[in-house]
Amino acid sequence: MKFVQSSYDKNDSKGKALLKAYLTRRGHTISDNEDKYGIDLFSELNSKVYRWEVEMKSKRPWTNRDDFNFDTVSFLRRKEKWKDELFWYVIICSETNAALMCSSDIIFQEKYKQILRINTEDRKGTDIFYRVPKELCIFVPAKEFYEPE
Repeated sequence: MKFVQSSYDKNDSKGKALLKAYLTRRGHTISDNEDKYGIDLFSELNSKVYRWEVEMKSKRPWTNRDDFNFDTVSFLRRKEKWKDELFWYVIICSETNAALMCSSDIIFQEKYKQILRINTEDRKGTDIFYRVPKELCIFVPAKEFYEPE
């Protein structure tokens, strides 16, 4: 499906700021990716480099695994292009700032691939997603995923 610039403009900087704050509090050194079409962020901790992709989701708020309304988490196929180098895919709830994350080696498996019909305000048509059981994702409480004032 087509990229929605207005959604990106509204959410990208907030998602990155929240993820940076979360990682920094855990001791990571953060660096932005200068390639605007590449993975969002890099971090380093204990001489290990991590790659991060972040997105914001709205309209179906959650705070933890128990109140997440679905048995699976949908990850966008278009992020599959980076799967050859392990990365963490982070989804942050716009309403609560709770987050979930999953490793790309778990997400991008053929058994989770599904073609879905989309009919939202921004998108209409079919798209491919990877629908991963929520038990395979790490849920992070909102209190750990906030931007310090």
